[in-house]
Amino acid sequence: MGYPIALLKASISPHNSRSTIVLRLRQLSFANNFCVIVASAFAAAAVMPTIALAASPESIAVGQQLFEQDWSPQNPELTGKDGLGPLFNGRSCVVCHNQGGTGGGGSAEFNALTVGIHEMHVVAKNLTEDVVEQAVCGFHPGFIDPKSGLVNSFALSHRGGSSAMEYSREKFRGQTAAVFSETGGPVSAAEVRLANATPILYQSNNGGVQTTINARLFQRNTTALFGAGLIDLVTTKQLRDIERAQKSHPEISGRLATLSGGDVGKFGWRGDVKDLLHFCERACAGELGLQSRRLKQPVDPTNSQYRNPSHDVTDAQLKSIAAFIASLPTPVRQLPSDSDRRQLASHGESLFASIGCAVCHQPNMGPAVGVYSDLLLHDMGKNLYDLNPADPYISRLTPVSQYDLRKVSEMELTTGFSGQGSTGNARYGGQSSMAFGSASGSFPTRGFRAFPVNHFPSPHQEGVSLMPGKFRFIAPTSPLSLMQIVSLGEETLNLENLNVKLSSGDSSKNTKIVESKRLRIHIEPTRFNQEWRTPPLWGVNDSAPYMHDGRAETLLEAITMHEGESKGTRDRFMQLSLQDRKAIIEFLQTLVAPPNAPQPKS
Repeated sequence: MGYPIALLKASISPHNSRSTIVLRLRQLSFANNFCVIVASAFAAAAVMPTIALAASPESIAVGQQLFEQDWSPQNPELTGKDGLGPLFNGRSCVVCHNQGGTGGGGSAEFNALTVGIHEMHVVAKNLTEDVVEQAVCGFHPGFIDPKSGLVNSFALSHRGGSSAMEYSREKFRGQTAAVFSETGGPVSAAEVRLANATPILYQSNNGGVQTTINARLFQRNTTALFGAGLIDLVTTKQLRDIERAQKSHPEISGRLATLSGGDVGKFGWRGDVKDLLHFCERACAGELGLQSRRLKQPVDPTNSQYRNPSHDVTDAQLKSIAAFIASLPTPVRQLPSDSDRRQLASHGESLFASIGCAVCHQPNMGPAVGVYSDLLLHDMGKNLYDLNPADPYISRLTPVSQYDLRKVSEMELTTGFSGQGSTGNARYGGQSSMAFGSASGSFPTRGFRAFPVNHFPSPHQEGVSLMPGKFRFIAPTSPLSLMQIVSLGEETLNLENLNVKLSSGDSSKNTKIVESKRLRIHIEPTRFNQEWRTPPLWGVNDSAPYMHDGRAETLLEAITMHEGESKGTRDRFMQLSLQDRKAIIEFLQTLVAPPNAPQPKS
């Protein structure tokens, strides 16, 4: 990882009493086509510390205590912070992560929820941005993000917030006809499917403003964390090697989960978290409402002016939680004691590979031996779409620079860009489904992301129609921008050190070269609403329900729901004899949670 090193060759010539630099950049180094970006454009100004490979027993013990702790709200006027919430999905980590032991997966009743707008129409005689915003706010104020403005998706927390937030929470759940548990999610996989299938419709005619919205509830199931420490050690090179190998496959074409800043994700259903430490930080903020130094807790949209005056969880605590999770044992193979079933499972393992399952569910991934995942993103078909999409696929990063001569007394910008293209927003097209403006998006939790909406984009913008008095939005199926440029800051170069002669009598002591560094981000279009990280299958027997939202009650149901890239493999499975299909299921049932996993305290 590194910044590009460029060779500058410049000739100076006078132009209207100013000097213009003619540049040629020769890039000498740009490791792996990715670089680490530390810039305000990417939101995280403070750099998160990394986990030590060998954490102390004391740190792990503290992490376990924090993982199992029931957090409680606090009075900011007394403690300087607000503790749990105000919006949260659970009071502890272990309340969701408990199947097979502390750190396991969770049942459907703990599913995280969002509401996403698929299509929206607003008609008014005098249509303005404020009119559109107020129209959508009538549906729910959660679609107004404090930073981004109008977005098409927001997280519907299980608990907390004002009485108005609680009312709206029950209102949305009631419109799906599904049965929800007291903990917040649907009571079963069948109810997950019912909630998914039920559209949430909204119509309003208020003060001459006609609003029609077609929305839907989306869900994410709790993933098991056993073996996460080994996944954290998988390198970008190992991921890239698998991606490269799959490019020649006739059916499967997994891709890296590229993130802003040049990182590659390995955690989360969308692969949108780069390492275990950031996974912990995001979960603390998004699931528990525990604010860190870098990551704000979710804002109650019905009380949008409130802010936590400080952070609730320290860096040391986050490192301890991550150290505990990294110390969790790895899932194991548990063969049946019966010889016939043992033979059947062995046959199923061979079939699993021969029909193509192991192309994505690779048995080993670097140090993660037995993981049964390639940790890449795959298009799983339109029936598995979700309006909180994966991060766009960054195919290439190109460093570009603008060089200007400025007099010390002026220090003003004089010339244009040394590369082609226009400055775009730092999120290069937005993170989720309704983005047309520059914004950071609302808080992501379990991979949920909100997509900012530019109310009045170009009439040619895909997914948006703007005519006099009419506004229409349809959620895009792929990134809206295929190239964006972000600023990496400026650097002042001293002409005396460069041994450059100036014309027109300018003095090198009074004139400096200012290098404005930018990065051109090239996006490859993908169906990012349908892309999911291959879930590791180790421990799969003890982590039902299955699929990203827990819609599959059994392993057989999960297999039959595979579409998109995996359709051919699914069809080959369905064409097997009944005995062979049973063999594959028997094999999968040997992948169990670690028997030595710590158990939740009762």
